[in-house]
Amino acid sequence: LRLTYKKRSKSRKTLTKSLVDEDNVKPVDIDIALDDMLGREFAELMNEWLSNNGMDTVGIGMVMKNPEKSKHLETATMKVGKFWIDFVNLRAEEYAGDSRIPDLMRIGTAEEDAYRRDLTINSLFYNINTGKVEDMTGKGFQDLRRGIITTPLPPLTTLLDDPLRVLRSVRFAARLRFSMDEALRDAARNNLVREALSMKVSRERVGSEVDLMMRSPDPVGAMRLLVNLNLASTVFPLEKLMSDATETSNELFANGISLLSIAHDHLCDCKDEAPVWCTPQAISGMISNGASDSMLINDERTRKILWYAAFLKPLHDESCQSGLSADTENIGRRQGKKSANRSNVMKMIVDELKRPIRDAEVVSQIQKTADHFSILIESVGDESINVLFSGARVSNGNLGIPSCTMISDGKITIINTDNETNSDWNKAMEYRLTCAQILLGVGSQWRAALILSLSEKILSLTENHEIVNKTENGVITLKNMEMHKQIVAQYDAFAASLLQLGLIGIWDQKPIIDGDELKRTVLKKLPFGPDFRQVMNEQIEWMTLHPGGSKSALIFHIKSKFPDHI
Repeated sequence: LRLTYKKRSKSRKTLTKSLVDEDNVKPVDIDIALDDMLGREFAELMNEWLSNNGMDTVGIGMVMKNPEKSKHLETATMKVGKFWIDFVNLRAEEYAGDSRIPDLMRIGTAEEDAYRRDLTINSLFYNINTGKVEDMTGKGFQDLRRGIITTPLPPLTTLLDDPLRVLRSVRFAARLRFSMDEALRDAARNNLVREALSMKVSRERVGSEVDLMMRSPDPVGAMRLLVNLNLASTVFPLEKLMSDATETSNELFANGISLLSIAHDHLCDCKDEAPVWCTPQAISGMISNGASDSMLINDERTRKILWYAAFLKPLHDESCQSGLSADTENIGRRQGKKSANRSNVMKMIVDELKRPIRDAEVVSQIQKTADHFSILIESVGDESINVLFSGARVSNGNLGIPSCTMISDGKITIINTDNETNSDWNKAMEYRLTCAQILLGVGSQWRAALILSLSEKILSLTENHEIVNKTENGVITLKNMEMHKQIVAQYDAFAASLLQLGLIGIWDQKPIIDGDELKRTVLKKLPFGPDFRQVMNEQIEWMTLHPGGSKSALIFHIKSKFPDHI
């Protein structure tokens, strides 16, 4: 009995920035390799032992072998305590002629099994009988120390045995921030590997590997490796979505990496030195309606979604420029998973990578909202600065009713929003309404959308989408650096104004007057349908312009606006 413990190794020190706290990453699962029986047989013996010792048995999941799809072993899976455990027999194979599919597969020795594994660093076994880690290939310890990703057998042999291994190699390089061996790189670029990856590996397995890359400490490095190894077009098959994919794919991938790199680097900078709008002091008391607003540096799932949105943003833009609407996701969802009405980004994520529809919808929403933010920030100019200097503030008051204040003649003045006539306040509220209309669509993902918009603005500074702060004759371009700082300051001011105006959480704002009460006591002649929706939208708009406004003032406004329905 030998055990492979798949704990995420602590990476070597590196200059690569990371948002993942690797010291606190927990073990994923435990692999137990068996030298005298199949995994299913051992799992059944495990349940027998649990029962005999007065403990509950657990369900056994089976992953059946399928050599045609490069799944050569039957695996039994069960949860024991807090861990998922995979039981699988040690593997040895014999081949007939030039076939890549084994003619005979049998329970092998640990050494035979080790050489059939994907990477040398994954071929280490912990012998539970001796309490020692065994390196059967003689390369695993050395490659761990050197920070090298390579294979036990000649790389082409290993990759063709299971083509998914080429993606696992990329993922482990990104996760551990190791370098790929040059021979492995050459094999990864082989046409036979790309063909086998396309023909033999299910899209679900491909999508799972991509998802793990996006969750790794270095998603930028992972995507860059896919492009440099000529694997990107196989993993992200643009030709299925675009008629001119051959001409545009390289540019789309290059732009996606540039945008992803900027977004990732900016978040890493925010982790090192948080802007004002990301500090607990600024956020305290400014989130309304009981909404949650987690920081991206602490939210692994939203960060992963942002990486997808950044890398696939050029595809979104290209589709929009080609006249393919990106606003069809909800239609697609109603009409089923295979709907032709989906945007290209939705099709890529759901149909090609087999990721959840919900994830794809959030990615698309972040991309669209980033565009809206970009247009808004460009159009309002210094309005966010004016709001900040005016001191116009909407904060949480007693009983959840917003408290509104403003600085006037150097003093803090309480604002009665029912009938306030101060032009600076009313201008701030018009700005509040404009921002709210965007936030209502994106909700709690607003930070991801804003970072994506910021990244696109920074990217626009560069020529040919090179890295920001490029060098000319070894000297950093000071003009680019200064413009970069100005853009970041502009976006920081915009985000701070959203907080100051109490807009974070507005997507969870409930109407003061619900539909039943509206029809029963306010507009008794109001029919359901478009007119009803118009009135409810008017109510939300009024509440946004008059935070903390009274119910009586709202009723007066509604009746004045829609006298025909009284």
